Amino acid sequence: MEIKENQELIMENVLSFRGKVTQQQMQEEMTKIGKLMQTLGVKQSGPITTATYLVEEDALGQVMDIEILVPLDKKVELPMEYTFKPMIKLVNALCARHIGNPGLLSNTINELNNYIVKNNKQVITATYNVTVKDAMRQEEINDMIIDVYVGCNLCIL
Repeated sequence: MEIKENQELIMENVLSFRGKVTQQQMQEEMTKIGKLMQTLGVKQSGPITTATYLVEEDALGQVMDIEILVPLDKKVELPMEYTFKPMIKLVNALCARHIGNPGLLSNTINELNNYIVKNNKQVITATYNVTVKDAMRQEEINDMIIDVYVGCNLCIL
């Protein structure tokens, strides 16, 4: 797997949801976001991105502190549980492309983490997963493409 340095991730007119959720709650939130976009008359203008800040175990099982980012085709007023971000810009990022079942994404992230340690990179952002090619049907799940970005400090210390 190739890991690219000095990459950028730029999104404009972004709907953001941040919260602690289970995997099922995350899927439910994605459905709510889709319905909200229809109600507001906006369209998705780029790939959905998720940022994972923390994963922990509790009585419900695995709970993730995540942010769901959806670029929109125009500026819009959002309900209180969402935030509108005019721009998200990640610079000097490492990027690793995961091709295949998202259940194996942790392997790609582990390789990226090994690269970070080996090359003395100082990570300054969460990991951003950009779904480049989604699975519309179960048969397509092994053809998914997810780009994994992580921002690094420009300083050499």
